[in-house]
Amino acid sequence: MSIEPAIANAVSEPVPIKFRSENGLSSKTYYYKEETFVSGTPGNYEFNTSILRSEDKSFDITTIIGTRGVVGTINLDDDFANDDEKRLITNLRTGLKSSSEDLKTQIINNADLKLNAKDKQTLNKNLGLSTAEGDNGGGNGTPITLPEGVFEGDIGANISFKRKARTTYGDYCYPEDIKNDRTQDRIKFTMKFSKGSRVTTSIDSGVKIFERRQFSIGGSVTLPIQSGIQDQNSVKWNGGTLNALQAFGASAAINVFNAAGGNKPIEDTVTQLGLIANEARSALQGAAGDDTRTAINVYLAQQAVGAQNLLSRTAGAIINPNIEMLFDAPALRPFSFQFKMSPRDEDEAAQVRSIISFFKQGMSVKTSSSNIFLKAPNIFDIRYITFNRGEDGVEREVDHPSINRIKTCALLAASVDYTPDGSYMTYDDPRRSMTSYGLTLSFNELDPIYEDDYIDDLGMKNSDNTANEIGF
Repeated sequence: MSIEPAIANAVSEPVPIKFRSENGLSSKTYYYKEETFVSGTPGNYEFNTSILRSEDKSFDITTIIGTRGVVGTINLDDDFANDDEKRLITNLRTGLKSSSEDLKTQIINNADLKLNAKDKQTLNKNLGLSTAEGDNGGGNGTPITLPEGVFEGDIGANISFKRKARTTYGDYCYPEDIKNDRTQDRIKFTMKFSKGSRVTTSIDSGVKIFERRQFSIGGSVTLPIQSGIQDQNSVKWNGGTLNALQAFGASAAINVFNAAGGNKPIEDTVTQLGLIANEARSALQGAAGDDTRTAINVYLAQQAVGAQNLLSRTAGAIINPNIEMLFDAPALRPFSFQFKMSPRDEDEAAQVRSIISFFKQGMSVKTSSSNIFLKAPNIFDIRYITFNRGEDGVEREVDHPSINRIKTCALLAASVDYTPDGSYMTYDDPRRSMTSYGLTLSFNELDPIYEDDYIDDLGMKNSDNTANEIGF
């Protein structure tokens, strides 16, 4: 698909925007511009706006941090937007209002462009400004004025508590020499923490509404793949019913609601109710009228006296419930791992202790710096790893294509058996290390599996007749 070349562009004046640090003790100021490119023809102009940032007003060094969607939503680039902008996107949106007004004035006053009312409406939406008069009117032609950005915002973007927690660990292995072995498949655990989810309220298509704010923690644990590998993908289906009387009433209710959307909602609703009553009278006089009238009479009597199964008791029949299995909800997958670690020397015993501590400390509840609030435990990424030899002859780790992938997980339980061999035995090293440890880990994925994960993350699309890997 070809893209029409821009026929005009406009750049706003620099705007300083201040971002306060998470602890509120310091702040940082950046400078921003917006640049809009105009393409198309009068009446059908398209406006594409980019957001530019610089450390100083001169804009000697400029970074494009994102773009605006068709209704003005700010879409930040994960690679180029900084943490302040992601955390305080509301500050960015508010601070750019004068910049957007500047762009609007430039484009409307451009003599080479002949913007009609539709073009101005499109421009306002792209720049995130109030809609032009008459654009979003009610049934009687009176414009409706909504607060700016009423359907847009970032819930939780400004809510954050500093946590007291470790931010780096070592890269621990068992057995210790697995780190230098490029032939043995393995399972690798890494940690990160979440500052909660940013909830972006927007009606713009393509906007990710829920986005977890995750930050990596240094360190990892690498272990051999154990036996008993399994997963179970599931979704929840429940039986649902809709009998004929309920369907009859639902259809009537929908017609009433639709009628209320006109210029005269009260009058239209009354009229619609009259029409529905006439339709009901005609329906009950038809071929199925006797059965339906009988069912209604018995049903109403049953409801009046609080009796159950009155129709079945008196007529040996029930109203057909039209039961069928209906999709109810996605499900979250659990995973369990068991490892037995028998250190062979003092160094390997230190690795085993560190591995156990990695999981126990990581899954512990965190406190805020003020100790008033509690923060969530760390979360874990789990990968089954194998190695592929590249064209340069170097073995590089890749996700195992023949074992399932796992989404980010919470560690629900970590159980340690200090005498898995059935007797108490220690080495005579200074730490009195146990001769063997049994470690059982119970995880649960944080997010359900969607087909988008296969299509977007793994590229499993219609054109692929065979799968190169199992996926999630």
